Amino acid sequence: MDLTTALIVAYFALLAVSLRKRWGTIEGPWLFFFRAFFPNWKFYHGINHAPRLYVRGQSESGGWTDWRLIYPRLPLRGLHLFHNPAVNLALTHQNLVDHLANDINDLPDGADIQHKVTYQLVSRLARQALEGGQWGDHPMMAQEPVRDLYAFQFELRMELPGGQSSQLMLRSPELRT
Repeated sequence: MDLTTALIVAYFALLAVSLRKRWGTIEGPWLFFFRAFFPNWKFYHGINHAPRLYVRGQSESGGWTDWRLIYPRLPLRGLHLFHNPAVNLALTHQNLVDHLANDINDLPDGADIQHKVTYQLVSRLARQALEGGQWGDHPMMAQEPVRDLYAFQFELRMELPGGQSSQLMLRSPELRT
């Protein structure tokens, strides 16, 4: 057994022991990475409200953009059956947004969501999208990136498919770049 395999086995063994003590509650920044190996199995589409990430940016000139949706819907191609890194990355980003929504729902009274790893990662995702981030050769937003980004905000909204209904779940404070 090589060193890499031994480290992976040790990592999963440590996580299994930790979960056995807490019975399914995954807490703490190092246990968060365990969730990266498994998708979020809560399905929202067609049944209930689903979490959607919206962002807006402020340029150095001071003007704020409108709220923009960050939601991966990339065209499917036959090659994606065998190789689809851009689609996988986009779905991973949406899975992160789903996990943030779950963390908000599970947050104890008086706790601050800004200390959660999911909040910090979604904050980075929002900034990356406003600065022109892409999933492969597809931009994360339909709109142009914000030039000279000075500050940004993001919102997590629960929406029905087709945007029929929207409920604000979280609005970040203005974050400086």
